[in-house]
Amino acid sequence: MKKITYFLLVTALLSVFSFRAFAADTANPTNVKNVKVVAAMDGAVKLGWSKATDDVGVVGYKVYYGLTSVTQKGKTYDKNIDAKNVQEFTVSGLTNDTKYYFTVIAYDAAGNESLAWGNEVSATPAKGSGSGSGAGSDIGSDKTAPQVADASAIDNQDVKVVFSEEIVLPKSNPQDAFDIEDQDKFQPLLVTDARMDATDTSNKTVILGTSKQKENAAYKLTVGIDVKDKAGNPIVSGTSDTAPFKGSGVEKPAEDKKGPSITKVESMDNTHFIVNFDETVVLSIDPSEDFVITAESDNTKKLDVLGVKLGTNSANVEDATAVITTSPQEAVKYKVKVTNVKDGSGNKVSDTKNSGSFAGTAAATGGDQLKDIIPPKDVVNFIADKILNGKQYTVTLNWKIPAENKDTEKQLIYKSTDKGVNYGNEATLASDKTQYKAEKMDPGEYWFKITEKDFAGNESKGVITKIVLPKTGPEMIGLVAFSLIAGRIVGRKKRKK
Repeated sequence: MKKITYFLLVTALLSVFSFRAFAADTANPTNVKNVKVVAAMDGAVKLGWSKATDDVGVVGYKVYYGLTSVTQKGKTYDKNIDAKNVQEFTVSGLTNDTKYYFTVIAYDAAGNESLAWGNEVSATPAKGSGSGSGAGSDIGSDKTAPQVADASAIDNQDVKVVFSEEIVLPKSNPQDAFDIEDQDKFQPLLVTDARMDATDTSNKTVILGTSKQKENAAYKLTVGIDVKDKAGNPIVSGTSDTAPFKGSGVEKPAEDKKGPSITKVESMDNTHFIVNFDETVVLSIDPSEDFVITAESDNTKKLDVLGVKLGTNSANVEDATAVITTSPQEAVKYKVKVTNVKDGSGNKVSDTKNSGSFAGTAAATGGDQLKDIIPPKDVVNFIADKILNGKQYTVTLNWKIPAENKDTEKQLIYKSTDKGVNYGNEATLASDKTQYKAEKMDPGEYWFKITEKDFAGNESKGVITKIVLPKTGPEMIGLVAFSLIAGRIVGRKKRKK
């Protein structure tokens, strides 16, 4: 009887302690960064990545790969391999001359995984394209030359070139390192420019400017030895330095060199008027200096600019109108001149269409004045964190309020449990709050939205953050089973004595 009692006691204690230890670790490791192709080889591809972090510790990585790029939520890869706890791994058994896509996630001892894929990379294994060691070798000892993975026309004057790894262009005349030839007529296509693709953080993509291409012409790109990888390995002359592509018939978009223009100036009330632009505009650090308002009959009479708020124009273009708050106006005609305002491409406001006029409004003696129609700006850096309390969670939301939100009356928090299809009211907060805690949250996926509402009733569109609260029930059952086995082992040892 004593043995049975002891067995049950040990089992219960192990079960409780095991569950508590596991339940305490619900944090996901960080997403894996800097995934790159170290080498494309004969039937294999060697990958490398930066070390991920976790509150307890990362114990391994999984390499996912397939024949289709996965960039959308809900999509997945064909295969995955547990690479264990390394920062370099060789995926073998691949088909030569076939393009594969790869990414990596991290996992910890509790089974928590990175919430999102690491950056996706691609490579094409080929016979005789190189050699390399398996998992665990030193990325710093890279002796493998970069290769051209793909080339494609963006339009009839731009070509995108993707390499197998991060590359460095020659500092002087980088366009001279690239040659393009029409395969049918054996005529060269002039390369006028070569630059790194600013949108590719892996630094594996180059954009080439060319003379006008012939639509559907068969071109061959050849890269010279002046192109090197980060380790200084130059590209090797042969099959790995070339790529075919078809010429495009799509006209290259005209470069935006035109600044924004004023389309209309409208009076609102005694202290407000609206300036409408033909495109989205960007104000200077001190917007009050961007607008000079004087009486047309006497330019010594000026209105003070007390505030500027950007809004959406009648064509539904965001930040294409400016509501100006002024000192009290008189019933005279005013002229407004705009300076320093730019568009998204950095072009300054037009020299010929940078001014307009409006009729000032005298102070109202009765009746309603025109109401504010511009909502406040949305908050920024809206993030969610979680803490497990027993079997439920506390979710903490944090954000930053834009400095220009001077007339915000309150902030509204909404919550969705169906991935943003429907939202319910969660909380109403004061205008200066930058944190909110949602307590006693059950496991599941939640979407939170926060909006800003001003005194005139205008509500911003809102920004969204998502968070997944893992379930703990199945893991607890597994740990109880483990505890029972451990208890039996203890009992057996005692019987042997």
